[in-house]
Amino acid sequence: MRHVLAGVFLLVMFCMAAVPALEASPGIAWQKSFGGSRDDVAVSLQPATDGGYITVGETTSIDGDITHSYGMIDVWIVKFDASGEKEWAKTIGGSMDDRVTCIERLSNGTLLLSGFTWSHDGDFSDNPYDYGIWNMVIDEEGVILWKRCYGGNSASFANDGKETPDGGMIMTGQSYSVPGNPEYHGGYDVLVVKTDSNANITWERLLGGSGDDFGENILPHPRGGYIAIGYTNSNDGDVSGNNGSYDAWLFRLDDAGNLLWEKCLGGSLYDEGREIFVTPDENFAVMGFSNSNDGDVSGNHGSFDYWWALVGRDGTLLAQNCFGGSGYDHAYDLEMTDEGNFMALGVSYSNDGDVSGNAGNGDYWAVEFDRRGAILWERCFGGSGSDRGQTIKPDPSMEGQFLLVGDSSSNDGDVTGNHGGLDYWVVKLGAQDGLFADFYAEPVTGTAPLTVRFTDRSRGKPTWYIYNFGDGFRSMNKNPVHTYRNTGTYDVSQTVVKFNPETKRVERDTLTKSHHILVTKDTPVPLVADFSASPTTGKAPLTVRFTDKSTGDPKYFVYEFGDGFRSMSADPVHTYRSPGRYSVSLTAFGIDRNTGKIASNSTTRKDLVVVDR
Repeated sequence: MRHVLAGVFLLVMFCMAAVPALEASPGIAWQKSFGGSRDDVAVSLQPATDGGYITVGETTSIDGDITHSYGMIDVWIVKFDASGEKEWAKTIGGSMDDRVTCIERLSNGTLLLSGFTWSHDGDFSDNPYDYGIWNMVIDEEGVILWKRCYGGNSASFANDGKETPDGGMIMTGQSYSVPGNPEYHGGYDVLVVKTDSNANITWERLLGGSGDDFGENILPHPRGGYIAIGYTNSNDGDVSGNNGSYDAWLFRLDDAGNLLWEKCLGGSLYDEGREIFVTPDENFAVMGFSNSNDGDVSGNHGSFDYWWALVGRDGTLLAQNCFGGSGYDHAYDLEMTDEGNFMALGVSYSNDGDVSGNAGNGDYWAVEFDRRGAILWERCFGGSGSDRGQTIKPDPSMEGQFLLVGDSSSNDGDVTGNHGGLDYWVVKLGAQDGLFADFYAEPVTGTAPLTVRFTDRSRGKPTWYIYNFGDGFRSMNKNPVHTYRNTGTYDVSQTVVKFNPETKRVERDTLTKSHHILVTKDTPVPLVADFSASPTTGKAPLTVRFTDKSTGDPKYFVYEFGDGFRSMSADPVHTYRSPGRYSVSLTAFGIDRNTGKIASNSTTRKDLVVVDR
């Protein structure tokens, strides 16, 4: 028997040596939750000059860390020190919805915020437009130095803003213009606005075709002009070569805003470009997500994957890769490492394929990969709730490490200190040293018999593993699967062991997660779309506030207002401008916990809104 075990051991070691291993993933140096009892969603972050950090996003809370509310959705800014301790917070807004989409460091040391608003009071009392996009500059104490609203006879939205080499600003987003505008192509067009150093508009452009076209990210080009990424379902006007449905849309402008070239990237299904990065050799790294597996896209794992494309200076596709699993994986940000690799961040609902260690209902998923698209390491961060990574930034205080920011409703796993609902969740990655036990379990709650898959997340390259499942059973597998037959709450421990050749000692570490597995007789709440609206009668123009009441933890929403307009917000505000009776429908999309696939449910309220003359 001893010889058989030795032979098996040598065979396993030979197989392991033949398969390239991923690098060790970084650990968590610290993590912090900021917010109140309602939903607080962080969208971006910038390092401060004193070693701390400033993050921006949106809030609907008026408790916890939030001390002031203007009403509905407000902009919320949080400053915290190098250890993650909050130093100050500030609310900006008016009585309607106010959104921020980015924060950028300017050359004079101040900070640029860009966004859009429906308010005409409070901090946006100078907004003369129905829907205003805005730029705002603040100092590191949160003092507003100046702000400016831009708009017109259209619904305009800013998704990104940057400083330009001449000291001005460049913004991109989308606009739903009015008939008669000679630049308007139909549906939503990509909007690009250039201002001078005094915040006056130098030029603005509407780009796209007869479908819907969205601008997500824009950068000054090293050789002049601008490079931008978004997505489109057009195939006319300024857009050519659409592969079907929505494609990522890459385009370059000159200094005057003239279109130099454009390129559709994608396949026959849905492909969205979210982030663009100019590489040192002046190629373009594009990050987004896709559920295609044809055209420019190959290697899809099922449902939506992170999708990365490397594009040449003239728009030629040089390389691409899909990252993900059989579930739903969306990438929202991309950065470059000091070594020339790429780091992507978003949300993953997978726990197979490229993804390991998902803790529950969507986790931050960070992936580092090289210029060929080969994964160097990947890691999920989060708990059993919803955790969605939005932005990844290099940490200037620790070379080679990063900060992750987004939102989380968890209060277990990697997440502590949640105030209720969604909180800002900031994660500072740390170095990888020593031997540390760590694991994830999925699912952690359910009805008996409950089959749980344990995924090793230990660090330090252990050789042996021992799991104690808390119900009298153990396993020495690295990633065991165990079935709990009886209801109850179970502690789970993992012990990792290795021999250190430098110290000639056996090292061991144990991690116990108390009350980690909960086995009940409860049944999951079904996904049922539902909403309320107020007011539902009145004279034109009638502004109606819709509020989501769906059950089953939906993630995405599509409202059809009955007048040709739609919204993907959970709680949209819509103005009916013509008399009539309007039926309103809502389709809610969620994740089936049994299959990991996308599920949907719809409801329609016939003649819900009545608009009089």
